[in-house]
Amino acid sequence: MGQTRRSSNVTATHQLDHAGLINLQRLVTVLVTTHLARATEGRVDTITRLQHLEQAAWTTGADRQTLQVITSGRRLLGDASDLTPEVLKRQSARKPLADRSRYLGRP
Repeated sequence: MGQTRRSSNVTATHQLDHAGLINLQRLVTVLVTTHLARATEGRVDTITRLQHLEQAAWTTGADRQTLQVITSGRRLLGDASDLTPEVLKRQSARKPLADRSRYLGRP
């Protein structure tokens, strides 16, 4: 049985069933579509949310389609960072996730 916890418009995944994964994909699509229509306003926050969702999806063993939707959404918003588990393991020893605003053309 799947469970989701919603906190300040961010859904944390614990263990999602098929219906939960579909809902997560829809949430990501709505977030990305909304922010694509608004220049850069709010994109950094949305990218950060998507990064957290992607990390949670990797941790909980989400299917490839869900991971692809999240990754594609981040890239459409300008975040080209690699959040695969192998890369995250190497980076976690060095530093936490940085501010991704540089991908939006900000100094």
